[in-house]
Amino acid sequence: MKSYVNGDSMKKYLTRVLALLLTAALLLPAAGCHSTSPENTLKNNYTSFQEYTHDVFVNEISSNTLNLHYTLADPAAYGITDPKITLGDFSKESMQAAVMSMENYQAVLHSFSYEDLSPEDQLTYDILDSYFTTELTCPDLYLYGEPLSPTIGTQAQLPVLFAEYEFRSRQDVDNYLMLLSQLDEYYASLMDFEKEKAKAGLFMPSYAAEDVISQCREYISGEDGNFLLTIFPEKLETVPDLDNDMKQSYIEQNAAIVEQDVIPAYQAIIGGLETLEKKSKNEYGLCHFKNGRKYYEYIVRSDTGSARTIPQIQEMLDEQMKADFQSMAAVIGQHPDILDQLDSYDGIQTDPNEILSDLQNKMTPFFPTPPSVSCTVKYVHPSLEKHLSPAFYLTPAIDDMSSNVIYINQGSKPDQLDLYTTLAHEGYPGHLYQTVYTNSTSPDCVRSLLNFPGYVEGWATYVEMISYGFADIDRALAKLLQSNQSVTLNLYAHLDIGIHYDGWTPDDAAAYLNDYGISNPDVVSEIYHAIVEAPGNYLKYYVGCLEFMDLRKQAQEYLGDQFKLKDFHEFLLKCGPAPFDIVEKYMILWLESVKKPS
Repeated sequence: MKSYVNGDSMKKYLTRVLALLLTAALLLPAAGCHSTSPENTLKNNYTSFQEYTHDVFVNEISSNTLNLHYTLADPAAYGITDPKITLGDFSKESMQAAVMSMENYQAVLHSFSYEDLSPEDQLTYDILDSYFTTELTCPDLYLYGEPLSPTIGTQAQLPVLFAEYEFRSRQDVDNYLMLLSQLDEYYASLMDFEKEKAKAGLFMPSYAAEDVISQCREYISGEDGNFLLTIFPEKLETVPDLDNDMKQSYIEQNAAIVEQDVIPAYQAIIGGLETLEKKSKNEYGLCHFKNGRKYYEYIVRSDTGSARTIPQIQEMLDEQMKADFQSMAAVIGQHPDILDQLDSYDGIQTDPNEILSDLQNKMTPFFPTPPSVSCTVKYVHPSLEKHLSPAFYLTPAIDDMSSNVIYINQGSKPDQLDLYTTLAHEGYPGHLYQTVYTNSTSPDCVRSLLNFPGYVEGWATYVEMISYGFADIDRALAKLLQSNQSVTLNLYAHLDIGIHYDGWTPDDAAAYLNDYGISNPDVVSEIYHAIVEAPGNYLKYYVGCLEFMDLRKQAQEYLGDQFKLKDFHEFLLKCGPAPFDIVEKYMILWLESVKKPS
């Protein structure tokens, strides 16, 4: 059965939650964030586990102002006053300090008696310990990381984070302008990092450099002007006690910074990459580098949260591919004319707000009631449309989740069903819903620092698959399209492993895709390049989804007739983002507690 895939569909699974760029990668060795020295990080003794996690949280979140602003609406309530205004940097010293801090955090963590902790604290302990262990797997390979890439790179995401930087007070405006003025220095440190990569023979493929260069040029030469200029006056209207003279002064300061710091920062990236692209040594996957396979194994564990080996993941992918093709064949066998209906979506809403409302209504029987929050739909600026996803959700501050934002990229031109399932992924019952529901259970604040994309993106992909059944289309057609989407993601996951772990060349990838009816050379080339530029990115969506499906299967088999899907989803949401082996550990305890004697 042919998979109805095209090159544009790949962007749907790039960069779903932009705030994860900075707010959820603080402890990573290669995050490029300044970290406090380990000598001053923690106390020698703690009277409570919460005191320890609070100190870890405050230490890390205070080290980067953009992280701090996106994570906390009221830092003072957490004892954070007058923090240094900084974006951090990509220096080797900062990365080494981050590793030392993480080692220190884990050592102090191990000083607590696990048995004496409450169940909630044991969960936090397990998550922290697993996270530290994974991230300390290969800190010496930090040069294998890539902060620049066309869609998920720093240069693509920072403008959106600056655009959505909320002004709650005059101090926020002052901090914003100071941060924006540091962009040239921040990107200079990033380019120093790229030079070190090139010196080590680890620079990105030449086509990736060309893609980033093209994006940077488009960003600074947008026909509609730089959007950091156009949206700034509107944002000032929300700031209390600003008279017209103050507003005008701020507008002039912002314009000067964009001209003197932001645009030169992007010009520096362009010039730097034009020089370095001549030093590209590898146009293929990570395993073609000396320690690339080892680094990819780390990426897979970190990004998917799965404890499976890569061969075990490949086996899981093969089994699901077989099941999906069998499902599609069964639908077509029962409905021979269904292939003529593949574009019959006339009954589906097209207004984003109506779609979100429809999804909330239809999810009610299967998911616990979410907290009441607002959601504003915004649109990607034209200068970024070509490079960003069809839609994405911006994670709000953990102490104020009342206002949420979903961006839609009008340049992607999704069809009706694509828009519907994409908003299910981003909104309800996807990212927005999972984020606000889990936060309503009051998880330890330190967990907001940690990045578990396998859980986060896996959940959103899992519920996206469910949402095909919510759409107002024929049930058989919904099942066919859902299975086809699963096959599409499976192909990307197979390619990800094939390219980065097994060493597939473009010809190998083309031969694989040709077996599934994908033979357009331009599409094949686009897919290959996108996967090379973002190792492991597609696995977190699909492997995460399959891990949730496996947990559901286990729960159904254990509970039998007692299984209730709504309760299962509630358990997952209360557990929150974590590696899947930890989720499974606590699911077993939950299953034992809810099962009634026969």
